[in-house]
Amino acid sequence: MFVGLIIFEVMVKIQGCGVLVILFFLCLQTAGAQEVKFSIQHSGKEIGQVRASLIKTGDTHTYEVISNVDFRVLWKDYNRKTSNKVVYHDDMLQSSYNSVYMNDEMEDTSAIRHHQEKYHCFRYPEEKIEEPESKVEYSTVKLYFAEPVGITSIYSERFLAYCPLEKIGDQKYKLSLPNGKENHYTYANNKLVEVFVDRSWFDLKFLQQ
Repeated sequence: MFVGLIIFEVMVKIQGCGVLVILFFLCLQTAGAQEVKFSIQHSGKEIGQVRASLIKTGDTHTYEVISNVDFRVLWKDYNRKTSNKVVYHDDMLQSSYNSVYMNDEMEDTSAIRHHQEKYHCFRYPEEKIEEPESKVEYSTVKLYFAEPVGITSIYSERFLAYCPLEKIGDQKYKLSLPNGKENHYTYANNKLVEVFVDRSWFDLKFLQQ
């Protein structure tokens, strides 16, 4: 948010007398912000939530997606938290940090940063990462805010790799991930309304709230 202070000098005549009135007009302009929330469901029951936010400040767009899920497998309780913060400037990916925690222990983390005309990548557990040679213009975080019309490949902030995106129906898309899993995205009026998530133990649905 930035504040513009505009000073107006107004000459006002009251009963023949000149009065100098200085008016201070405080103009507040707030950067454009969006937020969407999803209920994470399994077998019709809510087990968690996803919150996605987008803040636009000039040509810089900052995305953040946070999820929190509680579930049970074979009488054992689990809590899975994910966080993804991504910054674009002039429609180009500048940085991203993604983390996944299971029961408060780090499962994996990945980061990418554009510096000195090239991308630098990091992933834990350590793996060989092929860094993008050209600028990244579309990554998975954008799927929460607009239908990917005409897009056939999307960069994954978690896997640090491009993933094929296929249109499978009217406003429906399938994203194939490097781990062999799939996410299905459904839109209505250019807004994401449902995500089908293929998981190792069971499938999940994200439903817009």
